[in-house]
Amino acid sequence: MNRLVIITVGKTHSGKTTFAKALEQQLGNSIVIDQDNHAEFINTFYKSLLPSQGPNTIKYAVT
Repeated sequence: MNRLVIITVGKTHSGKTTFAKALEQQLGNSIVIDQDNHAEFINTFYKSLLPSQGPNTIKYAVT
């Protein structure tokens, strides 16, 4: 089995998620891993992990 990873990069609200969801529909056996979902989970259930200053970059480590 061949595996393929496609990473989208772009500015906020540039259509990355929309593109990824459309691509997911076209490719068999594919999933979208959305870092926004990771961030929401951490912000909701693990508030003690959030930095007191600066951006919340822990979502990158989860992915």
